[in-house]
Amino acid sequence: MQKTRSSHILITKMRYIGDTILITPLIKAIKEEIPHARIDVLVNKGTEEMLIYHHLIDKIWAFDRLKSKKKICYAPQLIIKMRQRKYNMAIDLTSNDRSSFFNFVTGAPVRIGFTSNNFLRNKLFYTQVINSNLDSIHTVDHHLKIAEFLNISIEDRHPFIEVPLEKKSEMDKILESYGLGKEDPFVVIHPGARYWYKSWPIENFARLADEIIRVFGIRVIFSGGIHDRECVKNIIKKMGENAIDLSGQISLVDLPALVKRAICLIGNDSSPIHIATAVKTPAIALFGPSFWEAWQPRRDHDQTLAAEFPCRPCGRNSQDCTMGDNYCMSSIKFEEVFDAVKKICSFPENF
Repeated sequence: MQKTRSSHILITKMRYIGDTILITPLIKAIKEEIPHARIDVLVNKGTEEMLIYHHLIDKIWAFDRLKSKKKICYAPQLIIKMRQRKYNMAIDLTSNDRSSFFNFVTGAPVRIGFTSNNFLRNKLFYTQVINSNLDSIHTVDHHLKIAEFLNISIEDRHPFIEVPLEKKSEMDKILESYGLGKEDPFVVIHPGARYWYKSWPIENFARLADEIIRVFGIRVIFSGGIHDRECVKNIIKKMGENAIDLSGQISLVDLPALVKRAICLIGNDSSPIHIATAVKTPAIALFGPSFWEAWQPRRDHDQTLAAEFPCRPCGRNSQDCTMGDNYCMSSIKFEEVFDAVKKICSFPENF
């Protein structure tokens, strides 16, 4: 790679929140190899908040899918603005039709993507095609195939999120309103998931929260978006102890500040487990039908508990599993999860 010419780079990842967090190791690797490079990112609207405080990113483009359907001029206007940035290199980490098209229309002379069965992507939209099987390696390692192709050294394979001081202070005030001082320990439980079949039973979460409070004498905070509020309410109803319900009250951009202060985060296969490992808070991640090997948090203090069945990964989006509701996730026993919690909460100073 000609380091002097590749000075303005666009990285595209038009997926979900967790996927967006997992592009940060590649950004860091490129920036460490080419300190003068300006790195822009193109992500889906609603995921950009995970990147807005990253000092390594020059500009964030947030593609609004809903607006693009309502306003015919939205996408062309965005393309014009992007072309004005005069990119030397465009890297597509998404591998779908929209992302590869955006990479193509940037006009960047070097356009890199992953190989696929799509002729246009391989022969027209990309100038360089890289072989990588996402289904067999971790997502971060998949992204870092780009760095390897460009002969960029890789020092760190962990995602990272920067939490500014003002966000920490704001979170301190919120927690203080619930009786938590700056030194008071707590555990965050995020029981929500994008799909029903990725969720550990709410009865288990209720029992787990009760045991953490009783055994360790520390507070438990439930997090989640507005769509998780009903789930959290149902969990708290089943509890014998008192927990703090912050579901629907903490914005996505503020969530890293909450998680960073926690002893650990316990959650299903969803974005908060990636937020936790990105702010160096121990994550206890619960996986069911997913290919967990590609998505698990990987710091030494992170713990993955997974249901192992020959039918995984599956992509069911309705309650039609022949093995019954919550078949995968119910196989993760309460005792396994509580043992993982005990490793952290018994000696929090080690983490």
